[in-house]
Amino acid sequence: MKKRNLMLLVFFTFGFLSLKAQDKIGIRAGYQSSAFYKSGSQITGTDPYGSFYVGLFKDNKIIPAIHLGIGLEYMQTGMKMDDNNKQVLNYLSIPVYAKVKIGPVFALGGLAGNFKVGEKVFVNGNSASPTDAQKSKTVDVPLFLGAGVKIMIFTLEMRYHWGLTQINNGASSHYLQLGAAVSF
Repeated sequence: MKKRNLMLLVFFTFGFLSLKAQDKIGIRAGYQSSAFYKSGSQITGTDPYGSFYVGLFKDNKIIPAIHLGIGLEYMQTGMKMDDNNKQVLNYLSIPVYAKVKIGPVFALGGLAGNFKVGEKVFVNGNSASPTDAQKSKTVDVPLFLGAGVKIMIFTLEMRYHWGLTQINNGASSHYLQLGAAVSF
């Protein structure tokens, strides 16, 4: 049932949207650093979890300086207690954003729907399924802001995401993405 719903979500994300001549599609990927936060502070005794993200995007030019976009990404978030003890969440994310572009420089902001497709807890280096108390919620909704520069078909960008939902025992996920993209 979950796989069918996920496939429908992917279909409607990209298949339902038409591609116009001024639209750009592309691939983006990069490094991601994430942590869990409670009451605005990183959970005591934890460190950020470094991982990656990769995905596709579609950028729609509304007028020369204003663009709207949508994407589909796979990413990992989580937190580390130390190198051998950590919690890792795997997500499919659908970011939706508005972008203001002046020359090669741009700023963007938007929301994402993150849908958990897996979760692991590592205790003393051994992988295990999380207990009921450790499990995170299935959906996360972060707000994000970012900036970047685009030269020809290449883009370098940075985005910071603030989780708006409590996904794990009152904690929300915040993460920084540093990456590159190629558009066609």
